[in-house]
Amino acid sequence: MISPASTRRFWETRATALAWRINFAAWLALAAPASFFVASAFSIAFYALRRADASLATAWLALAAALALAALACAWRARRGFFNAAEARVLIESQLRLDTRLTAAAAGLVAWPAASGHPPAVVRWRLRAAAGWLAASVILLSGAIYAPVPRDAGGVHASGPPPALRQTESMLAALKEMNVADAQSVEQLAERARELARRPPEEQYSHSALEAADELKNQTAVSAASLARGLDSAAGALNAANNEPDMKGAAGRLAAALSGLRDGALPPNKDLLANLPAGEIDLKGLSAAQRAQLAQQLANAARGLRGVAGAAGAGAQVAGPDGKGVGAGGGPGGGGGTAPLSFAKDASDAGDGNAQALTGDALKRFALGDKLGTTRGAHDVDPANAVGPVSAGAVAAPASGGEAVWVDRLTPAERSAVKNFFK
Repeated sequence: MISPASTRRFWETRATALAWRINFAAWLALAAPASFFVASAFSIAFYALRRADASLATAWLALAAALALAALACAWRARRGFFNAAEARVLIESQLRLDTRLTAAAAGLVAWPAASGHPPAVVRWRLRAAAGWLAASVILLSGAIYAPVPRDAGGVHASGPPPALRQTESMLAALKEMNVADAQSVEQLAERARELARRPPEEQYSHSALEAADELKNQTAVSAASLARGLDSAAGALNAANNEPDMKGAAGRLAAALSGLRDGALPPNKDLLANLPAGEIDLKGLSAAQRAQLAQQLANAARGLRGVAGAAGAGAQVAGPDGKGVGAGGGPGGGGGTAPLSFAKDASDAGDGNAQALTGDALKRFALGDKLGTTRGAHDVDPANAVGPVSAGAVAAPASGGEAVWVDRLTPAERSAVKNFFK
C-alpha cells in the first residue's frame, strides 16, 4: 500500500515537471527564431574573419555572449506565460477530470488521489517550428565554419605582375640595352620595379600597388622622353655649328643642352657626356665631319629613346635585353623589314597576310611623328574630257515686277458698294 506521503510527492512532482515543460516551451518558441538571427550575423562575421585570416577566439566568445543575451531576453519576454506548480496542478485536474481534488488535497482538506503508474499525458510537444529555426541556425554555423575560403580573397585572378609593371620592365630593359642613359639611374628605377614585383599577387593588384606601378611607368616614359629631347637639342647645336660662321651661338646652345642633360631625371651616361664638346674651344677643335657624325649619333639615340617612351603608352613592342621585341604582355616580337608607305594611284594587293609586331631594333630607328617619305605629282587633265562653264540653272520666264500679289474677282453689286465707299 502506498503511503500518503508518497502519493503527495507523486502529484507534486507531476505538477512541477508540467510547469517546467510549459515554461520551457514558451521560452523555446521565442528563443529558436532569436538564435537563427544571432547565427546569421555570426556566420557572416565568422566567414569574413576566416577570409581575413584573423583570430577566431574572440568570435567564439562573441557568439556565446550573444546567445546568452538572447536567451535572457527571450526568458524575460516569455515570463508572463510561465506556469507555477499550483497552476500546473489545476491543469492536471482539468485534463484528468479530477475536479479540484488535487487542490483540496494540497490544502489538507481531502486525501490525495491514488497515484497511477502511467497517467495520460496532459500536454504534447509541437517542435516542428522550433526545430526548423534551430536546424537553419546549425546549417548557417556549419557553413561559416567549414565552407572553403578562396585564397584570392581580393578577387585577383591574374598571374604575374600588372601590365603597367611589365611595360616598365620592358622599357628599362630597352634603356639598359641602348646604353644611353646613366646606368645607376636606370638601376634605381629597376630596383623600384623589382620591389613592386616581389609583392604577393593579391598585393600587386591592390589599389595602391596599381597606382604605384602606373606612376613608375609614367615616370620612366617621361624621363626617357626628356633625355631624348636633351639629346636632340645637343644634336641641333652641333648641326648649327656646321651651318653658322660664328660658333659662339652654337656653343651656347650646346652648353644649355648639356646642362639640361646633367640635371635631368634620367641623365645620359658618363661616356656619352665625355665625348661631347664642353665649350666653344672644344667645338672648334672638331672637324665638320666629326660634328656631323656626333650629331647623327645623338639624333639616333634620341630617336630610340622616343620610340621606347612612345611604345610604352600604347602597349606596343619595346626593345628587350636580347635585342628582340618584348610587348606589354611579355611575348616575343616579330616582323621583317619596313614596308614602303607612300601614296599610289592603284591600291596594293597585299592579300590577307599575317599581323606581326615591330621589333625592338625598329623602335631605335624611328620615333613617333617621323616622316617616312613623300612623293610629288601633278593633276592629270584630259583636254578631250574638259567641259566648259555651264549655267547653274535656267529661268523659264523673264523676270517681272510691280504686279499685285493676288487678284479678287468681285460681283457687280460688290464693285458698286466699293465704288460708293471710296467716293
